[in-house]
Amino acid sequence: LSSGVVPAPTLRPNHTPGVSRCPSTAMVISMHDLTSLFVPGSFTLVARFLALVVMLALIRLVVRNIDLFAAPTESRAMYGVVTIPENEVWTIVLNTGQISKLVGPRTAVVFGARLKPARLVTASEAEYIEIQFLDGHTEIRSGPTAVREDVATHKSVVAKSATELSSNELLIVYRVGERVAHAKSAPTAVTRTLIRGPCLYVPIDAGEYVHQFSWHGHDPKSDHDGIARKRPNALRFTKLRNTPMQTYFDVENARTNDDALLTIRLMLFYRVAEVEKMLDATQDPIAELINAVSSDVIEFAAAGSFESFKESAEQLNNMRVYRNLAERTALIGLEVSKVVFRGYIAPARLQKMQDDSIERRTRLVLERESQLQEQALADERLAKEHERARVEHKMAKEQAQHEAELKLAAFEAEQKERRAAAEQEHQLKRAAQDEEAAHLERLQRTLGMSGAEMATLLQARAHGAPNKLIQIVGAAAGRGAGSELDRLPSVQIKADAS
Repeated sequence: LSSGVVPAPTLRPNHTPGVSRCPSTAMVISMHDLTSLFVPGSFTLVARFLALVVMLALIRLVVRNIDLFAAPTESRAMYGVVTIPENEVWTIVLNTGQISKLVGPRTAVVFGARLKPARLVTASEAEYIEIQFLDGHTEIRSGPTAVREDVATHKSVVAKSATELSSNELLIVYRVGERVAHAKSAPTAVTRTLIRGPCLYVPIDAGEYVHQFSWHGHDPKSDHDGIARKRPNALRFTKLRNTPMQTYFDVENARTNDDALLTIRLMLFYRVAEVEKMLDATQDPIAELINAVSSDVIEFAAAGSFESFKESAEQLNNMRVYRNLAERTALIGLEVSKVVFRGYIAPARLQKMQDDSIERRTRLVLERESQLQEQALADERLAKEHERARVEHKMAKEQAQHEAELKLAAFEAEQKERRAAAEQEHQLKRAAQDEEAAHLERLQRTLGMSGAEMATLLQARAHGAPNKLIQIVGAAAGRGAGSELDRLPSVQIKADAS
């Protein structure tokens, strides 16, 4: 000290009596060493300043890590008083390794302890909770429910959704029963159960497991070729549909007896008729379908030439062709209702020849149809012209008949008019004659004339008045009426001036 050298503070391990523990370091500094730094004359001013800086840093470090009524956190160790909110549970891990629960609302004094929240796992009506305990067993709880996670007893607490099944779906569940023997190594009995929809399926216990289907399905790599191929394990699912389904499949390399390679395109309609039988008989019913139908199609194509195949290709729509398919589906619990022939694909050269032949036939058919249409058009035009002429003749005949009827009607009207005029004229003449006769009769009575005199008078009236009249009268005046002269006729001579 006399030379001005400041001795370094003595460092001691933790848990020494009278020692303040620093949370950020594993060593502590004695309070006696700190107070000895400020004894007058013990060291220089620079050493005192350094000691002051160290003390302030230690004080700041301690104050910063002290929590007063703070909310718990699991990111770091806590010192001081923490507040646990209501409806929360925290697990406290002490420095000694012991674990205890803090159930809110409450406060707790901690010093270097770590806190972890006890998670609340809830499940609705469409969910369930799977609890796995540290001792190895698992418990299933159906919703609605809630479970508080406990690190002392729980390994995991997980909420899972129940499996939804529609009216056309079913689930194959395997349930583990009691062991056959009391020994732990003895096998357990497993039963298979079919869960049919509509329902929400929740496992009864953790020993249940669901059947995983893995069938042949569509191969996406075949899309660029335009061929429907199948590849293994392309369809993976757990819910089996028992409604009618369909699948596309192309049978490749079907060879005819004249060595033409064809690709036959098909569509199959099927359904699962007996689920239990299918599960016992096969793991992949789609593979069974495509193998059986391939054998039937290859056998059908090999029975004839390419030309005969084209002529009888429509028979591939008949279920009687697919004998192997019918036998195999009956054994595995499937029912194939229909197979549709969607056409065929031939090799490029054969297809080109076929296309050329089709083009020529189509051209001839089109020409024939064109000629037939032209002939039909000419026949129709001729028939229309004949019909038009017949109509025109009929119209002319009707027109002439109409004109004749008009003329006849006019003639009849004219004749009727003439008859009426003649009758009227005859009636007038007769009336005049009757009047004349009556006049003459009155004149004869008045004048006392004889018939001969009246005849002479009428004759004279008929001849009209003469220009010269020579009259010879037979009786002289004063002659008796009964004389001979009275019986002589009188003579009149009419002489015209001409």
